[in-house]
Amino acid sequence: MHVINVIFQRLTDSTISDLLGEMGVYVIWDGFAKRRPTYIGEGNILRRLVEHENRFIKPFDGFTTVLSSPNIPHQRAKAEGTIVEAMLLWVANDTDRRPSVNVASGRLRALDDIFQQHGTVRINVTGLDPLQPPEAFPRIKGVKRIVLRAGSDGGIEMEHEWRSLRQG
Repeated sequence: MHVINVIFQRLTDSTISDLLGEMGVYVIWDGFAKRRPTYIGEGNILRRLVEHENRFIKPFDGFTTVLSSPNIPHQRAKAEGTIVEAMLLWVANDTDRRPSVNVASGRLRALDDIFQQHGTVRINVTGLDPLQPPEAFPRIKGVKRIVLRAGSDGGIEMEHEWRSLRQG
């Protein structure tokens, strides 16, 4: 099993030095967002936020998780970021939290190699819940998991631990 650990923290609690040059995933909640995030993205976090500045109604807040580190090269962090982004988009869609600005559903090319080597991917999400409004300071108790397996039909089977907004 291939495990990706992500710790989401509030964007406003991140410093520039925390994010400078780092690869990761970010979830933006802009000034109009109430029940669902505005955008879920991945890449060089600060660069992507600057590129997207005009897409968001100010003030905006959100969540970030840094995936790169001295032990994790940028190429691996980029691949894992694309997986985490795509899976958060799937969970958001499945739980009636589809972001208002995302058009694409994310890229999953990085899964092919991982499935060949490991068969299963588990994403452990800790810290704050990026699919809840930041002002609620939505701390995750323990871990929320997203588990992916290669389906027998060539597709992807996903399980996750989020509840639909429609169910409360």
